[in-house]
Order: sequence, then C-alpha cells, then structure tokens
Amino acid sequence: MNSRINLLRLMSDGKFHSGEELGRMLSISRTAVWKMIRSFQRYGLDVYSIKGKGHRLSRPIEFLEKDHLLSCIDPEASGLIHSITIHTEIDSTNQYLLEKSDSPEFHGHITLAEFQSSGRGRRGNTWISPFGTGICLSVGWHYDPAPDPLTVISLAAGVAVIRALKEFNINDAGLKWPNDVFWRGRKLGGTLLEIRCESAGPCNIVLGVGINFSFPKSEMEMIDQPWIDIAGIKQPLPSRNAFTATLISEIVRILAGFNEKTTPGILEEWRQYDCVKGQQVTLLLPEQSVTGMSLGIDDNGSLLMSINGKVRRFGSGEISLRVQH
Repeated sequence: MNSRINLLRLMSDGKFHSGEELGRMLSISRTAVWKMIRSFQRYGLDVYSIKGKGHRLSRPIEFLEKDHLLSCIDPEASGLIHSITIHTEIDSTNQYLLEKSDSPEFHGHITLAEFQSSGRGRRGNTWISPFGTGICLSVGWHYDPAPDPLTVISLAAGVAVIRALKEFNINDAGLKWPNDVFWRGRKLGGTLLEIRCESAGPCNIVLGVGINFSFPKSEMEMIDQPWIDIAGIKQPLPSRNAFTATLISEIVRILAGFNEKTTPGILEEWRQYDCVKGQQVTLLLPEQSVTGMSLGIDDNGSLLMSINGKVRRFGSGEISLRVQH
C-alpha cells in the first residue's frame, strides 16, 4: 500500500493531525506530508489546513473492509457470492469485470473501489465519486439461457437499490427510467448494465451501481444537476460497510431470482417508485430528442410517452431522460 493511502487512513477520522505527527507515523518529512495532502485534490477530497492545528479531511472516510462486508451480508446472499474484490483505486469496476467475463470466477464476483479514475455512467458520461465518499460496485453474473426481456435487469437493479435504502429507513426515494435513483427530486445514484451475450444462448452481464454516500462540499460544483448523498438524508450517518453489504445482498438476491416468472413483480414494484410518470419530459435519443408526457413503462420495461397525442414506446440503450421543470 502506498504512502498516500496510508496517509489517508491516518486522516480518515476527520480530525486535525499535525504534519509532524503524520510524518513521524509514516517515517517521512513534513514537506512530503504536505505534498501528498496537496495531491488529494486528484481524489476529489477537501482538506482543511490550519496553522497550529494541522490538517483534516472535510468529512471522515470509512474505508471498505472485506471482513466487515462479509459479516453484514445476509446468509442467503452470501451463498450466492463467489468472491469480493476491493480496489483502492481502479479505472472502472465495470471494466474490470468485463475483462473477466470469460473467467470461471466471473459469476458472482463482486468488485468495489474506493476511487475510480474512469468511472462511467450511461452515454459515456463520467461518474463522479471522490475517494471513499461514494459506493462504487459492480457485479458479474452469468445466465444460461439469457432471460427475456434482459433489459428488465436494469430496472431490477433500481428496485434492489430502493429496497436497500428502505432497510436503513431512507424513504421517499424514486426511480427515473431507465437507471437513475432520485430522492425528492435530486439524484442519489444510478446503475449501468453492460451485456455480453450469444444469440439465444448464454449471457454474461456486468451490473454497476453507484451511490452518493458522503461527498465533499466542493463536488457540488462538479455535478451538473441537483444531487444528494446519504449523509444529506440520514443522520447519524449509517456505516458505509453495513449499507454496502445490504446493497450487495439485495442486488445478488434479485439477480439470482430473475426470470420470466419474477419479471411482472419486479416491473410492478418499479412502477411504485416511478418518479416521473405524468410529467413532461425530454427523451434524448442518439440522433434526436423528443418531448412529451411520461406514461410509465410497459410489460417489457420500455418507456411509454404521449407525444402529440400519440403513445410511443422507447426501449433501453443510448437513451437519457430529463424532466422538464
């Protein structure tokens, strides 16, 4: 583990620490400590430095710990998990698993990251999540044969997130088709489904989930839409490990049980959380955008819109939905 991460662990309590104290504990100079603290900007972290008091992070960080996660994942879900990998830093948790999609260790593999240098959302957008302040995880899953309709898995992931939030008495969360999680009109998280399938044969999916947990204030300037984190909803703040474990439990349970018989129930539950139905929205397609009223989803998980008095259906893919205020 490099010195920068060791320094972050020493400062993770959110309290002031003198440069001299930190240098002594890491066997480096105060100047080296200061240089590393300045480098924390790369991780999107805010550090307060006050002469005579030292340095502290704007918010404490609870590092993800494998043993802690395993102790909190419920027994039913634990039996569905092949392995858990936690990265201090990685380009993308989804990409990491996509590259392992042909491996026998792919199915049931959970990978998490404290920081993603190239985290991605839909349509190639960057997923912003400073070091240790969000939940960035991906799940690899194998189906044989592929369930139909496969695109409903993306909606099922949103349902799993809502279930996890409710376990911590975080209510009033909603889902915006096809993959966004909102809380009272502000974005709390999202999912990203990437599929590797053979025609009418086996299928590997990577499901990525990102949740804003406890962001530094400076990140408000980086995100181009209203957003919220768990810290802004729930105080005292739940354990990041406990919440992540609950999220993993809900995701793997819904993936393991996903089939043609469970799809109607998942879609009906998703409809209960639909936070844009009945609103005027603009749908961004690869080559154009259309505006109309959201009518919810059909039995295949496609979006229904009323446009100029006609009902039109839109499937998943490179589509984004933005509510018109």
